[in-house]
Amino acid sequence: MSDLLIALKGAMDALRTTLATNTEVVLHDLTQPINSVISIVNGHVSGRRPGDALLSGPDDDEGFLGLLSPAERVPFKVFDNYKTTTKSGKELNSASTIYYSDDGIPVAAFCINVDIDVVNRLKRELDILLPSPSTHEQDTLNDIIPAQSFDEIISKFRQTGAENNLQFRKRVVAELQNMGFFKVKGSVNHIAQVLGVSRYTIYNYLEKNDDK
Repeated sequence: MSDLLIALKGAMDALRTTLATNTEVVLHDLTQPINSVISIVNGHVSGRRPGDALLSGPDDDEGFLGLLSPAERVPFKVFDNYKTTTKSGKELNSASTIYYSDDGIPVAAFCINVDIDVVNRLKRELDILLPSPSTHEQDTLNDIIPAQSFDEIISKFRQTGAENNLQFRKRVVAELQNMGFFKVKGSVNHIAQVLGVSRYTIYNYLEKNDDK
């Protein structure tokens, strides 16, 4: 294994303990296209594992453009902000960095794919939670969530590698409680649906938070 791949594999090991479960990172050895995947974090996003072929990844991957030798000699080239589609039809936000040898031959690919379906689902649920407020209601909500967009709120809820599902749910409820979401009528039922638990479980989390 080349020094470059060893260094990138070390970075993968660090990411393995910190990335949210909806974010996949893949390291390819482009000199071995038949079994190019040498390391992968959260492979469930695209359904891949180490040893899989280069072509086993999502469709419409603009990173493949980097497999063509660049006109000028560069150590790497970044392809970012594009969409790919998994074999099961999930849309991903993707980015890839292609690394080249001194001769301009592609030798490694470091690829990131983010499954945004979970984020979009939670955003839709929160939109239902706060339907078309009146001017007075909007002022109240602005007091609860000052100068924050829904996207900023959603981005806080990413499960870390150190959290199990129970710890993640408890943290989400605690943060929503601190932001005042549970002052809104119907919020408990909606958050329970998003997290896949009963409303009694949410009440239990809230009660324990109040006891702290």
